[in-house]
Amino acid sequence: MKGKLWVCFVAMLMAFVPLRAQQVTAAITGRITDATGGAVAGAKITATDTQRGTEWSTITNTEGVYNLPRLPVGTYNVRVEQTGFQSVTQSSVQLVMNQVARIDIRLQVGNVNQTVEVTAAAPLLQTQSTELGQVIDSRTNEALPLATRNYVQLTLLAPGSIHPNPSTFKSGLTTASSGRPNVNGNREQANNFILDGLDNNQVSDNLVGYAPAVDAIQEFNEITNNAPAEFGNFMGGIVSATIKSGTNSFHGDAYEFFRNDQLNANNWANNFEGVSRAATRWNNFGGTIGGPIKKDKLFFFADYQGSRLDTPPSTAVKSVYTAAERNGDFSALLHQPNPVQLYNPFSMSNGNRAPFAGNIIPQSLFSPAASKIINSKYYPEPTGPGLINNYLYGYQSYINGDQGDVKIDWNASDKDRVFGQYSESRFSNPTERTFPLAYNSFNEYPSHVGVLDYT
Repeated sequence: MKGKLWVCFVAMLMAFVPLRAQQVTAAITGRITDATGGAVAGAKITATDTQRGTEWSTITNTEGVYNLPRLPVGTYNVRVEQTGFQSVTQSSVQLVMNQVARIDIRLQVGNVNQTVEVTAAAPLLQTQSTELGQVIDSRTNEALPLATRNYVQLTLLAPGSIHPNPSTFKSGLTTASSGRPNVNGNREQANNFILDGLDNNQVSDNLVGYAPAVDAIQEFNEITNNAPAEFGNFMGGIVSATIKSGTNSFHGDAYEFFRNDQLNANNWANNFEGVSRAATRWNNFGGTIGGPIKKDKLFFFADYQGSRLDTPPSTAVKSVYTAAERNGDFSALLHQPNPVQLYNPFSMSNGNRAPFAGNIIPQSLFSPAASKIINSKYYPEPTGPGLINNYLYGYQSYINGDQGDVKIDWNASDKDRVFGQYSESRFSNPTERTFPLAYNSFNEYPSHVGVLDYT
């Protein structure tokens, strides 16, 4: 009965989940030999996730070679056992995303119950692939200062990854209107963003589809050159991120990052001109929590982040009709340093357009629609002197955003692993203006991401 249930479960996954995602895992491979360098066949290799107690095991082939693919990123203890040899345990093997770590171990003759602990191993080199790039772990994500908590800004730390205007990463928006790196001379649109193995590119201009909160990211890998074939179709960088998972211990945090003009110094230009510092009210707040639902078997992780980024009110100018001009009297245009004569488009004189005498336009030529507009309550009076830029009005914008992630990891058996992840965000970026005819604008950015993975 159990086997039938698994068959049904796998069939459901194949029916509803696109099978075209990239892995967001790591792997361990290597060769087990004896003291003379000969292959040890049939040796049992067990990699134990130190945070979740999950065990992944395999045996060596006739050449002494073993392979443990698709291991979740994290820290592992690797144990080798074979009858007639002392067991060997290599502790604290740190695996990062897309890494294939090679661990070769030489066994000594002895009792299998005797264990040799290897605690000071040489750094694990990436000898199994030719890709170039970097891995940014959760600690780096959280520790480095990011003005608007946008992890994509950290892609500029990789060699060959640049941007002509880095300030675009600090707009407060992490999807549209947000910067992306130019990797090795390629355009921004040439990058590929991946989240937990799923395509994370917005269909318009290949923008970032969804950017998790910094505290929710386990790590992200940026491949800048020689990407494996599974990441084909992209000439720029491959930016693959993964959401954190729960462990056998409960962990969480709460945070608020804020910027306020009361804590800022004025800039040099404002000081020189005697202008006070601009008002700033930026707040990013949220929290995370993760832990076990069933120890060693079932884990959860969840997070929330809110963004309240208020841009201080600013002023702008427009040109509006004066009271005289509303009645057709444009004579003031003739008394400027550079006089302007108006002409009647419906009247000709000696083959030329006839000028309006004194720049007075008769009301019989007025457009009825235009007359209603300029004499309505929505068309303002000038706020200052002159004919040009004589109306001062204010405008203001802000960015309000809410986002969150939920992830469940299930170690169903020693051969079956499942995780599900759902992310959602909503950002609102309106602009409000006091000039009635310069109508307000709005920008809404909703995102939904769902992943179901069965190994």
